[in-house]
Amino acid sequence: MAEPVSGTPDDNSAYEEVVACLNLDMPRSFFLYAGAGSGKTRLLVDALEHIAETYGRQLGLRGQKVGVITYTNAACEEILRRKNIGSTPLFHVSTIHSFAWDLIRPFPIDIREWLRANLVERTEELRAEEAKGRPGTQASITRLAKIDANQARLEYLGEIKRFIYSPTGDNRERDSLSHSEVIEICAGLLKKLLMQRILINRYPILFIDESQDTHRLLIDSLMQVEAAHRDSWCFGLIGDMMQRIYGDGKAGIERELPKEWARPRKLLNYRCPKRVVRLLNQVRSEVDNHVQQASDERIDGCVRLFLISTASTPDREDVEQRARAHMSACTGDAEWTNRDSCKVLTLEHHMAATRLGFEKVFSPLYEVDGFRTGLLDGTLPAVRFFTNDVLPLVQAQQEGDKFKAARVVREASPLLSRSSLEAAADPIVQIRVAQDAVLSLMALWDDGEPSCGEVLDNVAASNLFSLPDSLKPLLKLREASRSSNSDEERQQEPPSNATLRLQAFLEAPFSQVQPYALYVSGLAPFGTHQGVKGLEFDRVMVIMDDSEARGFMFDYDKLLGAKDRSATDIKNEAEGKETSLDRTRRLFYVTSSRTKKSLALVVYSSDPARARTRVLQSKWFEEDEIILM
Repeated sequence: MAEPVSGTPDDNSAYEEVVACLNLDMPRSFFLYAGAGSGKTRLLVDALEHIAETYGRQLGLRGQKVGVITYTNAACEEILRRKNIGSTPLFHVSTIHSFAWDLIRPFPIDIREWLRANLVERTEELRAEEAKGRPGTQASITRLAKIDANQARLEYLGEIKRFIYSPTGDNRERDSLSHSEVIEICAGLLKKLLMQRILINRYPILFIDESQDTHRLLIDSLMQVEAAHRDSWCFGLIGDMMQRIYGDGKAGIERELPKEWARPRKLLNYRCPKRVVRLLNQVRSEVDNHVQQASDERIDGCVRLFLISTASTPDREDVEQRARAHMSACTGDAEWTNRDSCKVLTLEHHMAATRLGFEKVFSPLYEVDGFRTGLLDGTLPAVRFFTNDVLPLVQAQQEGDKFKAARVVREASPLLSRSSLEAAADPIVQIRVAQDAVLSLMALWDDGEPSCGEVLDNVAASNLFSLPDSLKPLLKLREASRSSNSDEERQQEPPSNATLRLQAFLEAPFSQVQPYALYVSGLAPFGTHQGVKGLEFDRVMVIMDDSEARGFMFDYDKLLGAKDRSATDIKNEAEGKETSLDRTRRLFYVTSSRTKKSLALVVYSSDPARARTRVLQSKWFEEDEIILM
């Protein structure tokens, strides 16, 4: 077990160390370790107040601002409403994508050249693959569709005078940039000395909150900027590697920090009861040496681990109801018996997908590394097409809300875009074309529930909505599969795994799109680590179930010791690579740290007795805290 981090749980010392770094004459970059419930937002806001009082006039006269980058819009709003931060023009608080876009937007020529080089490189790679592959196969059809799309974009790239970007991801026009492109372009341009100078002159102080989840490309580029301008720029990272939940984040930031950086720490946990803080310290002691202390004001709290054997095919709803009844009895809190008064968290998304009924939409795409972050935050273009374009129209039509349906089509359909209406000989006729497209779409429900692929085919045929580039090759594949030339030869060179997963997703019933949309927007009954990060609840029930989670990315039996690590786990650990055990431990930590009063951990295990022995040995729980059900 690692030795605890030295230092006292004194927030004043962390604040004073941060403030010492915020000296415009002698700036110093820092990484602020801020564990769960440590009040990092409060410290950040206090630091901003200090900057305003000390350097506000100086920065204002120079036309400079303090940049604050957060991960989500909700986090932005939380900072902006604290102590009137939002009313002060000195601070620029935004998400990472919006910040990157603000930085590169004034440079359309550089954006265009980056896109041109990137498109040429990708096209050459595809052509090389096509030259080695078999014509007529699914892989070939996909490659040719991508080549055509790249060529089309290259042809009109020179006509674009300025580019646009929508933070919501609704980039429909030819001159629009995607989420990933904004990040990649910004990271690329920051390698240029001119862009570096623009950044540090505009923002002499830059904070990044939740730095462990910020895209690794941008973190790496900003670290290069800091190294080149260390004497004139303050770069502050705030985060906790144990709370890294997105695959795009940069692992091992703390290990790579330059020796010149300050490393202040917030060691108090203001949110969790004392018993939960002890559990959190035990969980992470196997990973690092960060130890928190509960605030003296916090209650002792209550933790219970419920172990249920999966061998008997338990009635999960009954088990979880009995667990809540037990929590009510041992805490004296009657609200535990009211499910609506408890926050139920699933550690893994497959579990929520199964329980909420969107598994066929979710599971295929979750298996692709490059899709996961966008799938979890709702920005993956292939799915967003259905959730943000098609679903609102279908719902409006099914509810008989003609005004809402008309608004959706007017705002999103290329059939009613300004250019289409201006080009039409008779705008009224063009409006009727759009109406016919809507009726054609809704006719799909006359024979039952259509698949996402059938919806895609219909929309593409009528041009009711613009298709994202990622779905265009899939449309070609679907057309080819219906042609007379479709035979076994097409399977001799199968498409990429990403294409296969997209094909499987398109076979999902369209009815599963709505529960997925509710889930990623945080409106579903179940929450996960992404949706609740930074939030807190009086009563938290965490559900762990390998049979529902499918053991793909996470493994709770391994975490709790019900089964041994695999040879692959041991090999990856030896090579310093991330394992399913690492991911599972972090999710366990994040979800368990949401509670303010009491915590119930419900585990469906293949070997409850062995799990009980292991967690007792690890001192995660006391004997009377473990209930075999």
